[in-house]
Amino acid sequence: MKRVNEEELEYDYDAYGAALLDGEPFTGEAVEILGGAVVGLTTFVSGMEDGPKKTWYKNGQIRTEGRASRVRGAAGVWSEWSESGQLAERKEFDEKGNMISWRQWGEDGVLIKDKTYDPLW
Repeated sequence: MKRVNEEELEYDYDAYGAALLDGEPFTGEAVEILGGAVVGLTTFVSGMEDGPKKTWYKNGQIRTEGRASRVRGAAGVWSEWSESGQLAERKEFDEKGNMISWRQWGEDGVLIKDKTYDPLW
């Protein structure tokens, strides 16, 4: 799979914000680098976000992880961690992109939100 620096991409806002490389819809992974460290990775298919997406804190700790779908937006489980590595949030989406659950934890690891949604709303 082709991997480029995110700065190499251009975005066509007339085409739903499609990511372009050398004027063509990009397929591959784009990495965001800050201060020499990779802090983001986004997967594109035909210019649209589609596949794994991750971000990291500057200290290397994972920040967010999930899967994007060019058709549905979010797909499956999306997780977010605090800079200390504590799981902070987890959202789950059904096959249509509807959120079906949302959980949040405090810095102490205690569950502070536990919500389940009816996918038919």
